[in-house]
Amino acid sequence: MSLFLNEVFSQPMAVRDTVASYLDARGEIENLVERLNRGRFKRIVMTGMGNSYYALLPSWIKLNKAGFNTQMIETSELLYYMLDVLKESIIVVVSRSGETVEIVKLLEAAPKNAFTVAVTDNLKSTLASKSDLVIPTRAGEEHLAASKSHLALLTALHMLSADLTKEDIDSEKGKLLRVADIIEGYQRRVLDESKQIGEKLARCNSMIIVSRGPTVSSAYTGALVMKEMAKIHCEGYSAAQFRHGPMEILSPTTGVIVMSGPKETRGLNVKMALNVAEFGSPTVLIDYGKGDHFENCMLIKVDEPPDSYTDVLVELPPIYSLTYHIALERGVPLKFVKTGKVTYVE
Repeated sequence: MSLFLNEVFSQPMAVRDTVASYLDARGEIENLVERLNRGRFKRIVMTGMGNSYYALLPSWIKLNKAGFNTQMIETSELLYYMLDVLKESIIVVVSRSGETVEIVKLLEAAPKNAFTVAVTDNLKSTLASKSDLVIPTRAGEEHLAASKSHLALLTALHMLSADLTKEDIDSEKGKLLRVADIIEGYQRRVLDESKQIGEKLARCNSMIIVSRGPTVSSAYTGALVMKEMAKIHCEGYSAAQFRHGPMEILSPTTGVIVMSGPKETRGLNVKMALNVAEFGSPTVLIDYGKGDHFENCMLIKVDEPPDSYTDVLVELPPIYSLTYHIALERGVPLKFVKTGKVTYVE
């Protein structure tokens, strides 16, 4: 098995291990929650770069819905244009390596009255050493596109947002362990199931991935992974935004992957997939519906996620499988060629 698949197939273990590591760190987190509820902080600012930034989106939605003043800002923009918003704020900084150049610079520039929460896999990193609280993920060593580490970040952020919103942590733990089982079940049948679909998509000149709500995170992440590993132009969109102009690029050489996403908007996303297929674009629908038939769509079935915020973990693994087959069909190396795993240069 290739290194890429080895890392992808370790996603369920990364979810389970990160749940366990989060629970070990809960004492300090509960203290922070108490201070937040006493009005000690003005806002929560969530930041990261690349896949780490996209991982923030589901928790950002949940925290705002719960009434918290929460901002999600790319680290580079935060560093050069918005440092003032960090005063008297909780800064949730997400980075697998903890050494990304913008993250390191932000830690030096952040105001002293901010409280920094690190979510990282590297406890020896600059991020971990300079933060007030560290939430460790447990993805382990990773060399290629963020696969197991990305799901580990999503897992840790899911648990953190559950604590901040005072949800039952045992219930959320159960949901995430169910997610790990769903992913594992899908991966047992994944290679054969996705091979033919990936070969068809490999003939396209460009790709689009769309969804709505928390799962837009996976659309952005999937598009980045496609670019990194399959070396194909791919963009992630909110399905709603895709209707506002970008649909003009649809053609038989533009592949589209639609994630059905949370129940609240599943019907809209399925409608999007059917509309896109009518324009002649090779269309894939990743869905958990029972017994549905979708005309002209290639269907990838996953088991239904426990809730809208775990959907983001369940519907993303098929993208890695498709990336693998597209890369093989295109004859490109499944590795970084022009960039690297960690970005050290601005």
